[in-house]
Amino acid sequence: MMRCLYRSDYGPADPGFNAQGSAQRLAKDYPAYTNVLATAENSRQMDAILRRLAHGDSVAWCETGYGWVETPAFENGFTLAALFILLPVACWRLALWMRRRRASADRRAPA
Repeated sequence: MMRCLYRSDYGPADPGFNAQGSAQRLAKDYPAYTNVLATAENSRQMDAILRRLAHGDSVAWCETGYGWVETPAFENGFTLAALFILLPVACWRLALWMRRRRASADRRAPA
């Protein structure tokens, strides 16, 4: 499964971090991914790449963070919440208001 990693989620680039050295050191564990490991800009990004590789996932860097908010499943969750929670509550409140209004009109009407 390929999901994006977002550089901004792992902090700013660290000028003292040597990604090439770390990638060469990790080459024995992940020989096919030395180029990917060398793209890390700080130790937190390197850890995120290693976690992803340890799970057998692909690594891809995307532009903006918190992209998960824009996924259809998340957006559909708000739609479903509105449809199955807010809409029934609004209908129930409207029915209750109409029933009370009819009851007060019946009490005021002469028999």
